Amino acid sequence: MATPGRQFFDEHMAYIYAGNLDGMIDDQYREDAVLISPFDILDTPPPHIVRGREALKAFFHKYIEWQGSINVESLYDFAETEDAISFQAIFTSRTGKWVVGDAWSLKDRMIAYHFSFAHKIG
Repeated sequence: MATPGRQFFDEHMAYIYAGNLDGMIDDQYREDAVLISPFDILDTPPPHIVRGREALKAFFHKYIEWQGSINVESLYDFAETEDAISFQAIFTSRTGKWVVGDAWSLKDRMIAYHFSFAHKIG
């Protein structure tokens, strides 16, 4: 039986695999959510601070367009409390192999702050 945090993570990934990024943002992120991302996909250098659902949608669409499909090879160090989820993973995509980490601060079971960490392997 999956824990509430693991269910939330699995739903998050299902949205990504289905290409339903707008649904993911609407259903899992607060209206005023903040993402801090290390991925170099915008016109300014990272880290990027992205605020609000509309900006998050634009960012995630650009991110997935850049990465292509994501294949999670390993999920580890998964931890959760009633108001936070954190994990590390190794995934491959069109851009290569990555070690990533995310920390989601939740309010009312929606992401309020999303901290992202990453480095490319090889």
